Amino acid sequence: MNKGMPNQGWSPNELVEQKSERHGLVQWWYNLTSIPEPPANASFAQREAARKSHLLSTIVFWLCVSFILFIPACFALPNPYVIYADLGMLVLSIPALILNRARHLQAAGILLTFAFEAALTMVIFTTWPLDEPSIQQYELFVFGELLCVSLLAPGSVFIVMVYNMAVIAVSLIWQPHNQVLMHDMQSQFLPILIRPIAVQLLVAFVSFLWVSGTNKAAKRADKAEMIAKLEHELADQKQELEQGIQQILDIHIEVANGNLNARAPLTQGNVLWQISRALNNLLVRFQRAAQAEQELQRVEYAVNKTVQSIQHADALHHNPRIGLTHTQIDPLIAALQGKTIDYNTVAPFDPRSSQRARE
Repeated sequence: MNKGMPNQGWSPNELVEQKSERHGLVQWWYNLTSIPEPPANASFAQREAARKSHLLSTIVFWLCVSFILFIPACFALPNPYVIYADLGMLVLSIPALILNRARHLQAAGILLTFAFEAALTMVIFTTWPLDEPSIQQYELFVFGELLCVSLLAPGSVFIVMVYNMAVIAVSLIWQPHNQVLMHDMQSQFLPILIRPIAVQLLVAFVSFLWVSGTNKAAKRADKAEMIAKLEHELADQKQELEQGIQQILDIHIEVANGNLNARAPLTQGNVLWQISRALNNLLVRFQRAAQAEQELQRVEYAVNKTVQSIQHADALHHNPRIGLTHTQIDPLIAALQGKTIDYNTVAPFDPRSSQRARE
């Protein structure tokens, strides 16, 4: 029988995404603002939650860096409300990180997306009059879509898309324009309107397909990982089972060769432990039965030799002189002789002699 399977060359833990070593500022930031790394045997949902938490933490970090660097530029813009939108995003990033750390990932994603959309909407509707450089702000709405599709359910990006398109249309049609933009609107209204709306459509659908495909691939990879783990565990169990069966067979061979002291060495953690335990109990009883059989043969041999001694003495008209047999009939011999015993011992017990005597 095969005593074991060859080494697989891999282990289930190698299939799990290994933790990357992070040090310094990055690790400190994750420890402060996101949920801890899950263990290697964590479920797919736990690992996905940790991934999204780290993603949100990273996004907020770079958003804060961008908004801080943009503060000097806010004072150079004609719209005085830009600085309030910029500072408002910085302030609202703090509760988003707190929610993220508290494992409320959905609430943190909604807050961050809503804050960005509200800040950009306020900047657009406080730009008076609207000019051609200002309408380029419409394309910044794509960042809100990217935030939404990355931190929330992929399908929610279309809600943000519809909102962005509505804001663009309302702003471009009803908001006051300067003379240059008004002239261009009269001659190129549809191109000016369609361009930012098309950007919103394109980014929403592409990001939706990208994130949905990534999520499906991650789920398929998780199923493949689970199957691989099960296959590896089954292979280990098969190897353990084959080794246990071989050990039990070896014990049967030893017992068949006369070694009644042989015992199955399987421990309680082995799948064949109960069979091994039952076999060992059977061997103990068999050994006791064999010892009892051997003792019975010795008694039979002693009885036969004693009877022969008595018969031989009777034939010679002598008093029988019976020696101790070192068996269980010795007390009987002592009682029959009135404790007058010749301590000559009988010949050593030979099972073949006992067999011949019975015949």
